[in-house]
Amino acid sequence: MASLDSLNDGQRAILQLLLRQGKSYDDLAVLLKSDLSVLRARARTAVAAVGPDAGSIGDERRDEIADYLLGQQTASRRAATREYLEASPAGRAWARATATALDPLADGQLPEIPAEREEVAEAFDALDRRAAREVEVKRSSQLGNRLLAAAIGVVLAIGIILVFGLTSGDDDPQTTTTTPAGQATTPSGDAFEVIAQGNLTPPEGDSEARGEVAIVRFPENDQFRLALQAISLPPSSTRGSSYGVWLYTSQTENRFLGFPDTLVGSDGRLETVSDLTPDTPTYEEVLLTRETTENPERPGTIILRGRMITAASPGTGGAQAPTQTTPQTQTTP
Repeated sequence: MASLDSLNDGQRAILQLLLRQGKSYDDLAVLLKSDLSVLRARARTAVAAVGPDAGSIGDERRDEIADYLLGQQTASRRAATREYLEASPAGRAWARATATALDPLADGQLPEIPAEREEVAEAFDALDRRAAREVEVKRSSQLGNRLLAAAIGVVLAIGIILVFGLTSGDDDPQTTTTTPAGQATTPSGDAFEVIAQGNLTPPEGDSEARGEVAIVRFPENDQFRLALQAISLPPSSTRGSSYGVWLYTSQTENRFLGFPDTLVGSDGRLETVSDLTPDTPTYEEVLLTRETTENPERPGTIILRGRMITAASPGTGGAQAPTQTTPQTQTTP
């Protein structure tokens, strides 16, 4: 394993163009008037030079991880690499060591290395225990938590959405909630804790739609709710399709939370709340989909998706940088 200083000028230049300037292999092939396969091989060799010995993972997996770290994979290949890293301790170790070596060139923009499922399950258990101990959280500190606002320049008004959900059907017929995930107890009290949060983005980045989602807990009766807000959505269809909200890990491990009753109008905004029972399994992502059936068994066309991350510690007097997690995978009851 070598340092960045040991790379030759050509290797260092290629990594800088890929990591710091966000170029693709295709871009560099045109820019440098080089064959694409030759350019790709040079980039992978440069990554391998700063990483540890490939050892048990082999050269093919090493090259796959190199493409992942350099941001040179399609969405499907990126997902497959993440699944491999979640299941392979040797692959994660190589990826983490190499990412540490490349980080000075990437300005902190390298993709995250997913954790093993057992590790993140323990992290979520610890988060739940901490939340249970801190039941007297001030509402003002909770409302001050920003939910990844830098990505779309807005703050998710969790308090407002939750109030909408609690008063749904009383005074404002336009404010409604999704179908509950199960028989849930009505939350009580005005104090709540942000348990997890996520930034919703289009699967391929080809849409202006953006959103934010949070899972919150009401300490007074240990009730959980999912609050979701999105902007720049296409208006709801009049031809039999509707937006749907899902908890999702895979095509076989997911849970449909329901349809927001409020239609998306010309302003492209959606705000909705869904009850979660205390025993609701944890999932990796929240999806906003387009559904064409009344009782969907699998997610339809994905409009927005977001991986959930743990929130800042309650009561700390200010937001902290969240830690990326992958919630425990469990079979849907």
